[in-house]
Amino acid sequence: MKNNNDILEPRLVAVDSYYLSVLNDRIQDLSSDSEHLSMALSAIKTDDDASRGVIVAVKSALLANSELATILSEQMDGLILLPELGATSHE
Repeated sequence: MKNNNDILEPRLVAVDSYYLSVLNDRIQDLSSDSEHLSMALSAIKTDDDASRGVIVAVKSALLANSELATILSEQMDGLILLPELGATSHE
């Protein structure tokens, strides 16, 4: 489910901070899982250069995804801590 951000119009949306917190927990889970999978790959021993190269590449990708998820989680923390805003009816 990818959105093309170039065609989205800026708009305010109502999102409950609890919902954002749940999403943030899932993002943190993804970060942690990526790190654990990377560590698990370190346990694989092989004499084959090609296999070692694949393991290094996959570990690097997992760690990069973990880093990205951590950054995203920090951004979500900022959204969660924003002050509550009220909406005014224009009827």
